[in-house]
Amino acid sequence: MHILHLSDTHGHHRALKDLPKADLIVHSGDIGFTGTDVEFTDFIYWFTKLEYRHKILVGGNHDCYLEEEDAKQIRKTLPKNCYYLYHRGVTIEGLKFWGVPLFVS
Repeated sequence: MHILHLSDTHGHHRALKDLPKADLIVHSGDIGFTGTDVEFTDFIYWFTKLEYRHKILVGGNHDCYLEEEDAKQIRKTLPKNCYYLYHRGVTIEGLKFWGVPLFVS
């Protein structure tokens, strides 16, 4: 399986052109700067339209909207091949992924 990993796009996701081919794309946080629903909605629209078989999203410390919203509700809005990991995991083609949006010790 080929995996493409992105993070810290901070609202500049639409500037990413000609992304490499992969079976799975993972975005592990900081999709925006202010963590608003507008940033989240724009990113999700872009992310779900990408042509990857599997997609994983994990929030970051700049993604306050994801912290405030109910994770179950967010997951309901995503296509079946897109996984929002909020203190949970998923197994895809035998590989286990775990997402923790913000870890403070």
